[in-house]
Amino acid sequence: MTSRPPPSVLVLARPGPESDDLFADLSQREDVCLLRVATAAAANVAIGEIAVALVISCPQIPPSAIDSVLAQLDELRPGTPVLAIRTRQAQEPAAWAERGVAVLRLPLLAGVLSRAVDVVLGMTGKL
Repeated sequence: MTSRPPPSVLVLARPGPESDDLFADLSQREDVCLLRVATAAAANVAIGEIAVALVISCPQIPPSAIDSVLAQLDELRPGTPVLAIRTRQAQEPAAWAERGVAVLRLPLLAGVLSRAVDVVLGMTGKL
């Protein structure tokens, strides 16, 4: 029986300690292939090249960049789930709800992002 490769999770996050901390638990996982890019343009290239199972954006990414990624997903990989991490007060475009973008609000408790990935990808966590 051939084992399947782990699902690819595309993270749209600018480099820096804040985003490093946010994705620390996720980056330690061996059951997902984490690909981190800093711009929407880089994310759009990755979406064209890789079978992305999930896209996650960090709070510093502007809605217009996320909209660009959503357009690329709709064209090349329709149905790909998107998690947008946003500050508590941030407003999201109405189109995100129509598209099914899940929004996680800061501050996130430890492990919440990793568990959200499990839920979205239908993975069972190891106890």
